[in-house]
Amino acid sequence: MIKRISNFLWILLVGALVVFYTSDAQARENTANPQTQIRLNKSAAAKTTESLTNIGNWAYWYWHDGVSAHDPFTGGSGGYYPRGTAGAIYRDGLVWGGIIQDPDQSKPQLRVGGNTYRSGTQPGWWGGDPNDDRARIYRIRSDWKTLSRSAVIQDAAEKNGVTPAEVTDAMADAMIEQYKDDWKNWPVDLGAPYYDVDENGEYNPVLDENGMPDPEQGDYPGIANADQVVWFVINDGNEGRVNDLSGAPPLGLEVQTTSWAYNQPTTGLGQIVFKKYRIINKSDYTIDSMYVCQWCDPDLGDYGNDLTGCDTTLSLMFAYNGFPTDAQYDAFNLAPPAVGYDFFQGPIVPSPGDTAVFDLKKVPDHKNLPMTSYGYFGSGTVWSDPIMGVYDGTLQWYNLLRGFAPTTDVDSVTWFVHTTGPNEGQNTKFPLDGDPVTGEGDVDGVKYQPGDRRMLQSTGPFTMKSGDVQEVVVAVIGGLGGNALQSVADMKSTDEVAQTVYNSLFKVVPKPPDAPLVKATALEDAIILDWGWDANAVDKTENTKIIGYEFEGYNVYQLPSPTANVNDPKAVRIATFDRINGVRIIKSSMFSAEYGTVVELPVQFGSDAGVQRYIKIDKDYINNLPLYRGSTYYFTVTAYNYDPNLIRDRALESSATIYAVTPQNPKPGFEYEGVAGQEISVEHTGASDGQVEITVVDPSATTGHEYEIFFHIDQDTNSATYGDTFWGLLDKTSGDTVTMFQKQLLDLSTNDALTFDGLLVKVAGPALTMKSFQLVANGNGPLDPPATAAAPWQGFPVPDPDFNIYPNMANGSFWFVHTWPNGSRGSFDAFMARTFQYTGGYGVAGGEGIHNLIPHDFEIRFTGNGKAFDNWNTETVLDVPFELWDIGDINDPGDDYQLVPYLYDYDGNGAFNLMYDAIYPSDPAGWADHEVSSAQNDPWTDPFYWIHPTDNTPGSQGYDNMIAALESDPSQRADWYYQPGWASGAYDGWAGMHRMVLVNWNGGNVTVATSPDDYNAAMPDDGAVFRLLTTKPNTTDDKFVFTAPKVSQSDQQAKADVEKVNVFPNPYYADNPQETSRFNRFVTFNHLPQKATFRIFNLAGALVRKLEKDDESQFFRWDLQNEKGLPVASGVYIVHIDMPDLSKEKVLKVFIVQSRQILEYY
Repeated sequence: MIKRISNFLWILLVGALVVFYTSDAQARENTANPQTQIRLNKSAAAKTTESLTNIGNWAYWYWHDGVSAHDPFTGGSGGYYPRGTAGAIYRDGLVWGGIIQDPDQSKPQLRVGGNTYRSGTQPGWWGGDPNDDRARIYRIRSDWKTLSRSAVIQDAAEKNGVTPAEVTDAMADAMIEQYKDDWKNWPVDLGAPYYDVDENGEYNPVLDENGMPDPEQGDYPGIANADQVVWFVINDGNEGRVNDLSGAPPLGLEVQTTSWAYNQPTTGLGQIVFKKYRIINKSDYTIDSMYVCQWCDPDLGDYGNDLTGCDTTLSLMFAYNGFPTDAQYDAFNLAPPAVGYDFFQGPIVPSPGDTAVFDLKKVPDHKNLPMTSYGYFGSGTVWSDPIMGVYDGTLQWYNLLRGFAPTTDVDSVTWFVHTTGPNEGQNTKFPLDGDPVTGEGDVDGVKYQPGDRRMLQSTGPFTMKSGDVQEVVVAVIGGLGGNALQSVADMKSTDEVAQTVYNSLFKVVPKPPDAPLVKATALEDAIILDWGWDANAVDKTENTKIIGYEFEGYNVYQLPSPTANVNDPKAVRIATFDRINGVRIIKSSMFSAEYGTVVELPVQFGSDAGVQRYIKIDKDYINNLPLYRGSTYYFTVTAYNYDPNLIRDRALESSATIYAVTPQNPKPGFEYEGVAGQEISVEHTGASDGQVEITVVDPSATTGHEYEIFFHIDQDTNSATYGDTFWGLLDKTSGDTVTMFQKQLLDLSTNDALTFDGLLVKVAGPALTMKSFQLVANGNGPLDPPATAAAPWQGFPVPDPDFNIYPNMANGSFWFVHTWPNGSRGSFDAFMARTFQYTGGYGVAGGEGIHNLIPHDFEIRFTGNGKAFDNWNTETVLDVPFELWDIGDINDPGDDYQLVPYLYDYDGNGAFNLMYDAIYPSDPAGWADHEVSSAQNDPWTDPFYWIHPTDNTPGSQGYDNMIAALESDPSQRADWYYQPGWASGAYDGWAGMHRMVLVNWNGGNVTVATSPDDYNAAMPDDGAVFRLLTTKPNTTDDKFVFTAPKVSQSDQQAKADVEKVNVFPNPYYADNPQETSRFNRFVTFNHLPQKATFRIFNLAGALVRKLEKDDESQFFRWDLQNEKGLPVASGVYIVHIDMPDLSKEKVLKVFIVQSRQILEYY
């Protein structure tokens, strides 16, 4: 005989509480229709009769007969806010009333219907069978294909009225199947909304291979860019139901309800549930003087301590707790929240010159009726609920709908009055319109004590002819502060977000980036999270601009449980990988409970670390301990974006997909050749300065194949990247092309790269810069190896940084290439910034035009017979001792062509020479010294500019023509900042390098010299050649080849690994650190093959339990129960493990010490 352990005192207490609360709960007693009784078991339901919106920070129930915000499992509050905490709304619904022109005078013309404590509607469309399989609730979410198991479990727990730990595989699988079925069978023909991609006014989905509407190809289910949509249709065709509610006959209405929300539980948008009611007059008669209202019974935790109010400036009604704290929310360490209903869109009526909204489209010469009244009633006030089941209830409701008190006299109405504030005692249709935060105006809780309130916001009157369609759009808004009044302030702040989104007709919906797709790999002593393996997913996450939001970075978190979120106090943010763009800590305006107002607070914590798409985790960050094999850890990777132009919600973070990972050895029979972090050698063929770095990220995913990185040019003339060079990856072993059209990195210092087959592949074209400054010849002839021709201590790349060749000139001097000085331009960076500031054209900032020069190399040749054009003084051609050459390919002398120097004659003497202070004696001492080196002994020459003739025929033809033209008519010359393509004549050209000078390093004291002859050399040697080499990009001739480590598998190794099979903890001393509750006892066997049979015996030889394993995991749990499902006794057990695929057996001894057992049933 099974007996329930009971507690007589508990029964007495419950009885006393029932008696105590009877007076405040009369409106809730015995109010459910037979079709809407509390559900005790939904797992076997034939169709979805109840469902909920629960993707944001609300869990908000709907019933297929029109009941809403009511929990079908508890019969209590069904609007949970914040999600996962206490109930904030006991029940709400749409109520309507009007005068129908029904010729049957035996029936009252004034009628009221809808949903309050009783449902005046039935499931389905007008004229349909309420028991039809399609007369149900449909629920979709746009990300149903990529839902993580943890998200499904949380959803299934709420949908089935259980805790996450109680969710079965069947429940979770049914959840996914329901999403799939609803997506596939979305009832557009019944009125469900959809995206009309082809804009032809018809639902024409393009189905994928599984028969699902494909959003990438055609029309698909949904509305308002929402992440989750709930839809159902009801009607008031059941006269018994309507009479049970209001004592009146039906009006003849069909109501299609669409509810939607956004997957942003931590942002303003995530605190909102939107609802659109589409009302259709299915009767044959006109309905005059019609009103509709949103009604609500708020219960912010305990139901006996609430207050209400309205804000006419926001079309908002709201409820809040009458005390700073609430017992039910105290259990979650939260202050009581506030809830509000924003009346966005009322019925549409003609109004010339105005614009209305209908079906989220603008309608000219109409307007939407606003919230025309607000009312309240309930315990603690003078007004109680309208009577249900009798016609007096209709009269009371019609007065409420019109903004009057709920009396039964619809002709001699009783007004609401302001109870406090400057208008106290005056009639109003908007009572309690004061501000409870400041205490100004008519505020609840002054005349009437907190209690079990009800509230409604109405709109009307309007007329509905037979067949007319009207819409009402409402948002349910939650707010949470440090106390009840702060929650009101937060709720109103969030209402601004809702209004902004609605005003854009949901075309401008702020959204976070798509969540990364993570591969989680467990190693023996580390965990690898890799979200760079899917190039398409990465591209969508990082390159999709959403309104003004652009991708900014990734966060990696460790979570304390499979149902925790990133805001859990125990969660740890392990790393942030953000773009290097100066955006670091992002602040956003948000409500602060600490300050009781909206303030700027940090919401993201970047550091310009650079984007990275993998991480190796080698410790338990929550407990600051090593990772233990066999223990399960929980991680998530999120992406966040950023819009600097906003005040609130500047950064939005993607939802958390939780990954459970258990460190472990390789599966039996497997060996990893690679090691996480290992660099793979690469062979290069070709002439580029490109670099490739291959690093093992996931040793379990490497293939052992040979790969080739190749380069190709985008040949599509319609492409935005036409002419650009990309790299691809070829698996030479399989012959498959792994990827194409990958962009090159600027250098290998960043990890902003993708992973392929477990390898991080970094491909860098060289930086667009100068590669080497060389002197390849002096007065003595060619130099091999070349000498240094720039200052290595300033960062210049040179061939001989140790100055093994010193001096570099035969005349005993040492010369550098540099830029025009100003006292702070000694460095290589300064040289690059100045020399290439205008390369390719005036206004091409930052030297971006250097690509016009690369991959060519250049020479300054001291021949003694060059010419230059004095562009800024005399505008004449001068003799100079050097020539400028573009030598193209250094290995091909046949492509060299001569350039024209434009000279800036700094001292105005008509010659190219070194500077000395005496030229301008009034200038500061040492002005003629170059800052490349200390001391005042580094004179510099007149600056010169490299002008490329339009005619670049090898040799001097273009140079000769341009010099001749300059000598003949310099007015038609190319200017110093011309860019390629601007020049038009044979004597014309474009600007290459600028402001270049030569420096005689340690050449003599500039402060005492009176001419260049006073230095150790006035010029470099005749015959000297300065060579300036640029970096060489990757081309189609370049190839990089490497071989990946392999993962080996053998039966011989698998058999040897049987020796590693073990069980933990052993002994089991009444506890296992991995256990989540006292009902979840187990030990774990590890290092198992796919198939194994466990026979567990006691010391007497009796078989206690037989277990079968057939899955990919190397782990298997025994729940410490016998075949009858009862806990085994403490003692020693012999476990015989049979592994048939390996023809191997293993015997283990397990010592079990059980905790004290207290059975609930016996």
